Order: sequence, then structure tokens, then C-alpha cells
Amino acid sequence: MAMTIHQMRIFWAVSQAKSYTKASKMLGLAQPSLSQQIAKLEDEVGAKLFNRIAGKIQLTDAGQFLYTKAETILANFEETEEGLKEFCQKTRGVLKIGMLSSVARNILPPTVKIFSKIFPNIQINVLEVAPAEAIDLLYARQLNIAVVAADSVAAANLSFIANEVFSDPYVLAVPKSINLSKIESIKDLEIDKQTILKSTILFEFGSQHKKRIDAWFEKNLGDINVLANTRSYEVALSMVEAGLGVVVLPALTAVVGAGRVYNVNLYETKIMQRRLVSLTPNQFSKIEPSKSFIKCLVEAGQNLDLPKINQIPPILSNANNGNN
Repeated sequence: MAMTIHQMRIFWAVSQAKSYTKASKMLGLAQPSLSQQIAKLEDEVGAKLFNRIAGKIQLTDAGQFLYTKAETILANFEETEEGLKEFCQKTRGVLKIGMLSSVARNILPPTVKIFSKIFPNIQINVLEVAPAEAIDLLYARQLNIAVVAADSVAAANLSFIANEVFSDPYVLAVPKSINLSKIESIKDLEIDKQTILKSTILFEFGSQHKKRIDAWFEKNLGDINVLANTRSYEVALSMVEAGLGVVVLPALTAVVGAGRVYNVNLYETKIMQRRLVSLTPNQFSKIEPSKSFIKCLVEAGQNLDLPKINQIPPILSNANNGNN
């Protein structure tokens, strides 16, 4: 039997993705080539590793056995590989980081500023990706580190080492022309502003995130009109800035970068804070330069400044008391 690390990585990716198509995208490998490598691996082990049942890929008993060993095999190999690179090159190499652009633009500059003083010759490659894609890329070993919201990390991802990076509150963003500070009831607003306050922008990602925000709108503003759905915090804030509607989102997303903030009013919501964590495959977390980059991330997170957030306005306090 002559299994290769390349075949093991492909097997691991298919096991995680439960799809040849998705695994091929994760690995950047043509699907016919991926299928061929799985077929070769099955020939070499003398057993079928996957079954296709109702259009879904499932592990056979032999596949399940190999799966339990694959993570350890890959982790040991990659730790050895990275350790040799560290030993031989010391200060050269590439670090692959994945995160949302709204996080990257605020936390990466101070992180890289600290990190580059320690490893001036390490190249940072940044992929702006959603949490689910970042986790897929971690499994495929296409990323060294991902920064995601903690509630997007399922129990299945406990094979990664998590480090707390930053927390920020959820805020209600409204157009600058609407000042809610002294508004007791939505009826106290002009008709056009009532319409704007009832026009909401929602997000198409993060089931927990979506449930939390939908429940908040229902409790605080009652019947709302969904103006738009988007996957981008930047798009949502641009629409609020243009006076089209309102949105609930993490406060840090309102910071454009270097202290510049979207021209909107932000109000407290009392929704549970968003927790950002770094995720790293176990073997990368123990060696340089990943180990130092994570420390720099945490240090930068501790020094991030949030935009100005106004106290929860009377209109929302009254809603919480059932008086709106």
C-alpha cells in the first residue's frame, strides 16, 4: 500500500465537504482529477471508502476508519513540514489568513504592524471570505488562520484551536437625519421617517445571527418592511447612509478604517455581543509564524476603538416594556 499525503488531503476534504464538487473547489483541483485520486486510493487500500446514497456522499466502514486516522496523519505531516520550514528558513514564508472584509479592514492593519516587526519577511496573504467558506478552507489546509464570529463555529469544528480576539455590541444604524434620542414612540416621527425606520435591511448569512436580529426587530419595531437582503455589511451601511432604511449589525462594521466611520447614527440594542475568534488547525497554532500572528491578533483586538454608540433611545426602551 502506498497512500500519498496528496491523496489523504483529498480524502479528508471529500469527507468534510460530503461532496466531490465542493471538495474540488476547496482544494482548487479539477473534479475528474479528484475522483481519479479517490479511485486510486480505494485501489491501494483494497476497499471502497465512499458510498453515494440519495445523491449524498457517505463514508463506508473502511472510510470511517481512515477518517479517524486522517486528521492525525495530516496534522503530524504538516507540523513536521512547517517545523522544517521554520528551521530552514527562519524568517521567510507565506501566512494565509481568511476573514470578512469588515473585520480585515479594522483588525489587520494594527496586527500586521506588530507582526512585521517580528517577522519582516513573512508575506501575509488575505482572503476575504465568509465564515463557512473560511472553515472549509481551514479543513482543506488552504488557510493557516481564520477569524470568524464564535457563533458561526459548530461543534464539529472543535478540532481547531480558538482564541478570543475581539467583542463588539450589536447596534441599530439609522440615517443621520433621524435622531431617536428623545423619541418616545414611532408616531412622534414625521411620516417619511416612520417609513424609513420600518424599512429594514437584513442579512443572508449566519442562522443564529439572522434569528437574533429578526427577533429584535419583531420585538422593538413590530411590523417591518424588508427593504433588502444582502451578504455585505458595507452594502447595508451604504443604504442606511443614503437614507433608505435601518439595519442591526456589529458596531465594528460601521468603522471604515483608520477611525473613519459611516455617516449614520448608532444606538444600543442590548443584543448579545458578537465574539470574534481566531481558528487555527492544531499543528499551525504551535509553531511560528502562526503562533506569533495569533498573539498579534489578540493584542490588536484589545486596542481596537469602537465608533460612538448612543444610549438605547426611549422608543426602544418603551418597546422592551411593551409600551410602544
